[in-house]
Amino acid sequence: MLPLFRAVFVWAVMLVLAVLPHVPQPAPPAPIVTQAYTQQSMLANVRAERAQEAQLAQAKTWSEQYDRTYAAYQAKIQAEAAAAAEATRIAALSNHPPPPAYIAKIISDAFSPLGPAAVQWAVNVAYCESRYHPNSVNSSSGASGLFQFLPSTWAFTPWHAQSPFDPVANAQAAAWLYKRDGPNQWVCQG
Repeated sequence: MLPLFRAVFVWAVMLVLAVLPHVPQPAPPAPIVTQAYTQQSMLANVRAERAQEAQLAQAKTWSEQYDRTYAAYQAKIQAEAAAAAEATRIAALSNHPPPPAYIAKIISDAFSPLGPAAVQWAVNVAYCESRYHPNSVNSSSGASGLFQFLPSTWAFTPWHAQSPFDPVANAQAAAWLYKRDGPNQWVCQG
């Protein structure tokens, strides 16, 4: 029995060493793509596309908002420059310095509906009354603000609830009084 065992053993070793290395190996099985995996992948792609579209829409919104804000800023700068140029022209007629740009715009906004002569008159009076300083106060009469309203006069204007030191309210009240009663309400005219 031993010789038979030895023969089987030798043949087994030869099979392992000589024959088996030359036998082709089967290919590994291909990955199985399931329908669930495909649906998850498609869902992830759709979500990624939607996120990108949302980001592009947000960027477009921000860009449009920037453009509108910039255009409004440019319009404000141009309006102030135009008002300052007009105030400089008016001041040259009256032989005094022009108001600062923001004061020129406030006066122009308040008096422009009343015409160019009213704007010129207002620039002259604001210079004469307060030297364009909205916080001016006359210590003897108590008149205050850009157009130097007496407390009693200020109290009956439509802007009485606001401070007379607010240059916009003061200029609007002056335009209202100018339109209502004419320019003779102010002694200092230029």
